[in-house]
Amino acid sequence: MKVRIAIFIAIAVMAGLIFLGLGVRRTEYAPNWLAPPLAAPSTAGELVVLTLRGPTTTQSVPRDAAGLFSRGENQTGFEHDLATMFAEELGVAVKFRVMPSYSKLIHQLEANRAHIAAAGLSPSPDLRQKFAFGPAYKTIQYQLIYRTADKRPKNIADLGNQRLAVIAETPAHDIARDLTESSPNLVIEVLPHEAEPEALLKALESSRADVALVDTFAFADAKRIHPDLGAAFKVGREAKVAWAFSNAADAGLQQSVARFFEKIRGNGALNRLMDRYYGHIDRIQPVDAEALLEKMQSELPKLRPFFYEAQRLTDIDWRIFAAVGYQESHWDPFATSPTGVRGLMMLTEETADRMKVQNRLDARQSIVGGAKYISLLRDTVPSRIPEPDRTWLALAAYNQGYGHLEDARILTARMGLNPDSWLDVRKAYPKLREPEYYETLKHGFCRGDETVQFVENIRNYTDILNRLEKPLATERSGDIKFDEAVPAQAFGRRRVGR
Repeated sequence: MKVRIAIFIAIAVMAGLIFLGLGVRRTEYAPNWLAPPLAAPSTAGELVVLTLRGPTTTQSVPRDAAGLFSRGENQTGFEHDLATMFAEELGVAVKFRVMPSYSKLIHQLEANRAHIAAAGLSPSPDLRQKFAFGPAYKTIQYQLIYRTADKRPKNIADLGNQRLAVIAETPAHDIARDLTESSPNLVIEVLPHEAEPEALLKALESSRADVALVDTFAFADAKRIHPDLGAAFKVGREAKVAWAFSNAADAGLQQSVARFFEKIRGNGALNRLMDRYYGHIDRIQPVDAEALLEKMQSELPKLRPFFYEAQRLTDIDWRIFAAVGYQESHWDPFATSPTGVRGLMMLTEETADRMKVQNRLDARQSIVGGAKYISLLRDTVPSRIPEPDRTWLALAAYNQGYGHLEDARILTARMGLNPDSWLDVRKAYPKLREPEYYETLKHGFCRGDETVQFVENIRNYTDILNRLEKPLATERSGDIKFDEAVPAQAFGRRRVGR
C-alpha cells in the first residue's frame, strides 16, 4: 500500500512539474530553474537579443506601412539594425525580446534568456562583475535637461531643492543618488522602472519635475520634438557602450562579435549606421523644430489628403513628401522664388509640364506633381543602392538636378569614397562650388552646400513627422476623398497663375 502511495505521489509531482513547466513556457519570464539551456546561435539557428524600447534602441513601425526604411519589418532603431546586421553575418535569424525595463533586461540576461543584450549598455564595474562585454561602439554621457524658459543651472549647486526626474533602477538613478550626497536638498522624482526616456521629458513639460537626467543620444533624438527643453550641463563621466553577453554565451560567440565590429568599422558600415540615426540630428535648431510643430497644427491638416494621395500613387510614405514640402515652402501653396520656382513643392515650369501640373499654385497639383517627380528620380537612382541612401540621393537630385547628383557621385569616387552612400556623397557636394572640381565635371557649378543642407533638413523633418504623425496604413481610407481640393480660401490668401 505504501509503495502505491509513493508511486502516486511521484506521478502527481511529475505531472505538476510538467504542467507548471508548460504553463510557464508560454510566458516571457520563466523561473531560472525551468529555463532550458540556451543553445549557441549556430546550433539553434537564431540569435536571441534582449533590448529596450526607445528611439535609440528599437521601436515599432507599422508592418504594412509603405515606408522606405523598415524592409517590411515592424521594428527599427540603431541597436535593432546593428544586431540584425550581426545575425546576417552569422547566417542565422534574429529574435528580439523587448524588455519592459532596464532592471528586467539585466535580470533576464543573468538568467541566460538571451545570447546578448543590445540596449545601449555601459560596462560599469557592477555590470562587469556579472557579464562579459563586446567591443565599445559609441560613447554616451548623461546630461541635465531643463526647461529653457527657466534659468539655466550652471552646476549641481544651482539646483537647490529642485525636483530631478530619473527612471527607477537605471544608471541615471544611481547617479542621482550620488548627487544627493553633495546636494542634500535635491528632490529625486523617480519614475516607474518601465518608463521610457520620453516620459522624463514629458515630466518636465508638465512641471512634474524641474530637471531630468537623460543620456546624450536619447536627448539629441528627442529635442527635435521638445524644442522648449535644453541641456544645461553634463553629469558624471563619459561611458562606452557595448553589447553584454549572457554567461551561457561561449567564447566563439564573443569572438564572432569582435570580428563583426572589426569588419563594420573597416568597411564603413558602422559609420553609415551611426549617420543614418544620428548624423543629421544636430543640424536642426530648436526654433526650426518649434516652427514645424506649429505648422503641423495649423497647416498640415488641410494638406494631409493630398499627401495621402501622393503615397497611394507612388507607394512612398507620405511623410517624406510632407517633409519636402515643408522644406521647400513651409507648406505655403503660393510660395514663389526669384528663380521662378513656385508652389508648395516649388516646382520649375519645366518640371510642372513634365509632371502634367497645370497650376503650380494649386496645393493638390503641386504635391502630387512633386511626389511623382521624386518617385521618378528615385527610380532613376541605381536600384543596387539600398535605402535610405537611394531616397536621400534622389532628394539631392530634386534640389539641384540629376546631372549635379551624377557629378557629385563621380567626384565622390575620385575621392576614394563610396558613390552609393549619402554619407560620402554629401562630402563631395560642397566641392562643386570650387572651379578646380566643377570644371572637370560635365554639369559645372553647383551650390552643393545648399543641397546637403536641403537633404539633412528633410531627414530631420521626416524623423519628427514619423514620431508624431500616423502612417497612412493606420488611417481609414474611406474617410479620405482624393478628388476634392481644399479651397484656396483655406490657406488665407488667393493668387492666380501657374
